Amino acid sequence: MNASRSICFAFALASAPLLVSACNPAAGGGTHAVSLGEPQRDIQDLITALTPPPPTSIPVVKNEWFVTRKRTLERLREGDEAHGLEALRVLREAPPALAEVRSGLLDIAAHTAPRVAEELLVRLTTTFGEDLGVRKNACELLGACCPPKAIEVIEPILRERYDDRTYPPEESMLSAWLAANKALELDPTPLLALVATDMHRPQDVRHLATRALGLRDSPLARQALQTLLVESSGNGYIRRLALQSLRDILPKEEFCALAKSIQDKEADPQMIDVLEKHLEASCR
Repeated sequence: MNASRSICFAFALASAPLLVSACNPAAGGGTHAVSLGEPQRDIQDLITALTPPPPTSIPVVKNEWFVTRKRTLERLREGDEAHGLEALRVLREAPPALAEVRSGLLDIAAHTAPRVAEELLVRLTTTFGEDLGVRKNACELLGACCPPKAIEVIEPILRERYDDRTYPPEESMLSAWLAANKALELDPTPLLALVATDMHRPQDVRHLATRALGLRDSPLARQALQTLLVESSGNGYIRRLALQSLRDILPKEEFCALAKSIQDKEADPQMIDVLEKHLEASCR
């Protein structure tokens, strides 16, 4: 890792307050915490497990590394807060050179000491400088482990004009925000409708929002999906996603009437065929 990234990471960690964890029931000695070994030894074992073999390694060695890495991460995610604090200490005092190792340490810190790691996750999500893969992982961990803070931080960014030079990929931000909404049992429909129908957004972001709308049966979701179904941007895929979602959430009679009405006015031969297949499968 170059000097500037080391300084950036160390500064972010030094600025993070040391709070008692209460975000994850498994952290801070909760009833679900798993008693593992000595945190310092376990974290060193994690660093070893996260370090990939040389690129010239034979496939069986690479596969063994992948399995060991996955197993070690899953085991340490069930650890107590002391493991998260040790992971943060290593990141602060001697951040590993490899981005994937730093991401793994962040993973354990977020799962076992979320309140302590929260400020660092926010800084990495919103501040340019660290490796993009690490920042993307920090964003996802923020949504998974610190839902209230993820809503507070990510939602205003998604509502404004998005700058992908400053933040992780917008799709990752939206995915993290959705995870936080699900954890807190909030309704994401208003923002999803805004994102899905915004033709200036990247297509992968709009596709994610459209698929998520298909899981929400509400008047606003139906309205947004119907708007997408007749969209004239030339994005046939998003129209097919909207059609599938409407078939899933509308009563049969209502869906059939809608599909037939659109087919009668449709000019795109491919979309006419798609509508015909849906009508054959669902309405005849």
